[in-house]
Amino acid sequence: MADMMSIARSGILAAQQRLGATSNNIANVGTEGYNRQVVEQGSTASLRQGNHFVGTGTYVADIKRVYNEFAQRELSLATSQLSQSSTSYSKLSELDQIFSVVGKSVPNSLNTLFENVNNLSDMPTDLAVRENLLTSADQLAKAFNSINTELSNQLNMQNKQIDGVVERVNAITAELAAINGELQKVGGQDLQLLDQQDRLISELSEFVQINTIEQAHGVRSVMAGGAVMLVSGETATELGTVAGDPIPHQTRLTGTIGGQTVTLRNTELGGQLQGLFDYRDNELTQAKQQLELMAVGVADAFNQAQANGLDLEGNPGENLFTDINDPSLVSRRTAPFAGNQSAVSVDVRIDDTMALSGGSYTLSFERGGFALIDQHGDSVALTADPQDPTRLISAQGFSLHIDPNQMAQVGDKWQLTPTPGVANGMQMLLTDPRQVAAAGNEGVFGPGDNSNAVAMAQLANSKLMNQGDMTLTDIYQNVTTTVGGKARAAEVAMQSADAVKGQAEARVASESGVNLDEEAADMMRFQQAYQASARIMTVAKETFDTLFNSVR
Repeated sequence: MADMMSIARSGILAAQQRLGATSNNIANVGTEGYNRQVVEQGSTASLRQGNHFVGTGTYVADIKRVYNEFAQRELSLATSQLSQSSTSYSKLSELDQIFSVVGKSVPNSLNTLFENVNNLSDMPTDLAVRENLLTSADQLAKAFNSINTELSNQLNMQNKQIDGVVERVNAITAELAAINGELQKVGGQDLQLLDQQDRLISELSEFVQINTIEQAHGVRSVMAGGAVMLVSGETATELGTVAGDPIPHQTRLTGTIGGQTVTLRNTELGGQLQGLFDYRDNELTQAKQQLELMAVGVADAFNQAQANGLDLEGNPGENLFTDINDPSLVSRRTAPFAGNQSAVSVDVRIDDTMALSGGSYTLSFERGGFALIDQHGDSVALTADPQDPTRLISAQGFSLHIDPNQMAQVGDKWQLTPTPGVANGMQMLLTDPRQVAAAGNEGVFGPGDNSNAVAMAQLANSKLMNQGDMTLTDIYQNVTTTVGGKARAAEVAMQSADAVKGQAEARVASESGVNLDEEAADMMRFQQAYQASARIMTVAKETFDTLFNSVR
């Protein structure tokens, strides 16, 4: 009887724990990140009775989560890819809106300016027509100023968003390190801690692409992008941002652990953080460079046109817009790297707008002299000016003017960008409509001469940019087309990534998720097992009572 009683008792306890696990599954059917729990049951050791071995009952060996490591890794990767592509699409859509809504004032204002130039060629002495031309020129300058402000705001916003993501990543990694410590203490037996760990890793994968390294007792180390160790046991790396080198607003990512801070690469992170860095350093920067290139072309074309003619008073035409080599603009074109050993200054002056690409360059001083590399990594030839030993001429439309009072040191580097600041600093300079140079400086110098105005009107269709392949308006249309195309491509990539993530989620849910129909069936089965074990106890008691009464 004692054997039946102990067997029944073990069955009741096992069924009770199975009922508890099933109840917990049902209760957490809506809990995000919850992994279904199952009871692993085993038979207790048999006892030898004579020539036979008889069973002695059952026991609960363990309570485990239904967890597929590979399915979870697949989901984490899919989450990172979706987050990165969603960020790219969101940002490119914003940029597309800026050029389509705010920025459309640039080509519209340029067209209005050309209309007024045409009117001037018809009525070169009409002061009202001249005044309209200056007004439209002023509107064009302000249109460039406005869209440049929008793009600068975008840049600042990206840096703030990057800082926000870094702050959240630090909070997650600190919590993961703390959970690793708790799991060490309990030998990895706390299933709730493991679920919490999964939820945090899932959230972290939205910000960076992660790789987890499984260790004993459920402890997991976490790497970002396969290169940056974010969590190692109970220690978390604290991410941060510092000013860019040499461009301060191109902030860089840092990692601090054990009092040591290192600069991390921004190109192998994945997730939302990678999307933000890519947008800031590539699409946004390139669009801004092309806008600046257009501003340079417009300002230089009209200033040269003015210089080719005479105003209403017979004086040589003065600049209509801020000179593209104004000292205030030249000073913004060069940025020395922090590690330079010398204080040599390098000025970049534009010589030929048609040859400009709008990109950036890296200048370095080597044992053989100065070397110039473009943003694609290609070498750019520099030719010494025989008339000026401090001037180096490139075929890219600009020349370098080296400070003769300082000696460069091997390893010194500078980042050169020939076009920045023009869109922001562009101003219409003429104060009197009589200063518009409608007349040519050759042939007839009378008040009704319109030859220079006619030449100025032809700028609308002249291929002045990109090695003579584009008009001034083409530059802007090329930017809008490129940005719009990238936004549509990003949308397709996002939709594809969303489908992949959906499949990964379905796989995880099919294995680790709670199925109420299955749990309800298990509830009935375990309830019957509990009742049957209880019935065994009743039979054992009745049998024992009968036996006891028979020997009184």
